[in-house]
Amino acid sequence: MPSLPTGVGLTALCTAREREAENRRPDRLFEDRTARVLTEVIDELPRPTGLPDGCSARSRAFMRDFVALRTRFFDEELRAASQRCRQVVLLGSGLDSRSFRLDWAPGTEVYEVDRTDVLRFRHGILSMIGQEPRCRRAEVGADLRGDWPGALRAAGFNPWRSTAWGVEELLPYLSHTENNQLLRDITAMSAPGSRLVMDHFDRALQRSARFSRLTEDLYTVSAAWRSTLEIPDRWFTPHGWTFALTNPTELARRSGREIPDLFTPQAGAQGLMWLISAAR
Repeated sequence: MPSLPTGVGLTALCTAREREAENRRPDRLFEDRTARVLTEVIDELPRPTGLPDGCSARSRAFMRDFVALRTRFFDEELRAASQRCRQVVLLGSGLDSRSFRLDWAPGTEVYEVDRTDVLRFRHGILSMIGQEPRCRRAEVGADLRGDWPGALRAAGFNPWRSTAWGVEELLPYLSHTENNQLLRDITAMSAPGSRLVMDHFDRALQRSARFSRLTEDLYTVSAAWRSTLEIPDRWFTPHGWTFALTNPTELARRSGREIPDLFTPQAGAQGLMWLISAAR
């Protein structure tokens, strides 16, 4: 079994735990069998030096509801996009298992891009499960602050085909400059008809007292938030994307869930967490 990923890669472990917690609910918003096995294996591995209990306990109360709603949002958006875009790219895929659990349109190809240590860890666990993917899939080891477009093309990606891009739990860990470059790279490889699904948050959430402990945990594992997104249209429009925002509060209502206070914006704020779907 390969060792645990380091730094920001450790955040994927926290997300896997929260998806497994949702998986146990009778009213679950999705079913993720892989998350169950991942959590069991992770719990048996030695805890890396410096990883606080907060990654699995203190921060859980703050993120569990959002992780469940965000997962449901990305599931629905990406599955629907695959009806038109048979090429799907998951940037910063982490321990995601969508290749194995979603009903993709026939002929869909999914490219999972992340750091090599993260992919190696997940591959070791998935090989134990023996679960078969529901699409053609390729793992692409690359640093998203480097030449990941070159690595993606080398893996067989075709920039002339429309693509559905999934960028989940990634943007806050990149700087504004890195996010701008990421969007430029995505745009350069997006044929007409492409779709883009993202999440981010604004500065008000970063300053929230409710998130102070989570912020401390992230700093402990060298995975600090480095950027926020205040006005999405100023970012997307110059790149030629039209977009729509889904408020987690509205998503909670549609999903039959109690609306956590965490999702309620302060007076005058547009929102604390952004769920974004865009088209080109």
